[in-house]
Amino acid sequence: MIPPHHPGRAPRRRLAFLVGALVCGGFALILLVIGIIFFFVSRADYSDHTGRAEAVVSDVVVTDDTDTGPRRPGESGSGGSDDIDVYVDYTAEGQQFTRAELSGLNPSDYSEGETLTVAYDPADPGDPVTAASTEPGAFRVFGYIGMGLLAGGAVAAIGAIAFMVSFVRRR
Repeated sequence: MIPPHHPGRAPRRRLAFLVGALVCGGFALILLVIGIIFFFVSRADYSDHTGRAEAVVSDVVVTDDTDTGPRRPGESGSGGSDDIDVYVDYTAEGQQFTRAELSGLNPSDYSEGETLTVAYDPADPGDPVTAASTEPGAFRVFGYIGMGLLAGGAVAAIGAIAFMVSFVRRR
């Protein structure tokens, strides 16, 4: 057994403080970045999208993040995370829009051939969003999640600072 004052114990403990500071610091950085992203997503405002039109989903393109090209739903892929782009056809403000990309809340919930109501800005009718995106508070949940992530990041940053202070004091 090594006595508590043994010189071999101090370098290991010091290394543990450094590793703790790096792990907490990295975790804090990740949480803070994701929290900021969620916070800005919660600020999305489609209140100017006052126009409504019936649209038909004309295409759904699924791009596998680990794959190099697009594929259709049901085609085999290598797994991983999918990016789903939904395109709609509709008429608004006297103009026909074909294969306009649908944005807003949950556009990937719709399948090819499905009919839905889209919202658009009368000044820019070629940029449709899901009608649910225009409801007050539609993106509020992202703000709450973002605030939680920011708080967690702050706690992890405090932990990183505490580990670093212990590391520096143990010289």
